[in-house]
Amino acid sequence: MDKRSLAISLLLLGLAFVGVIHTIADFAYGTGLSGIGIPLIGIALVGLVLVNR
Repeated sequence: MDKRSLAISLLLLGLAFVGVIHTIADFAYGTGLSGIGIPLIGIALVGLVLVNR
């Protein structure tokens, strides 16, 4: 694994974490952020699969 793919993987993991936090905040407090969180998690996971294949 080279430095570029490691950096992109860490960035995508950070985006997935942000998506999880948005989704948890919506379920706990009713903030309406799951519309952002769930697609963000999906995009980040697809990106991880594409970068690390």
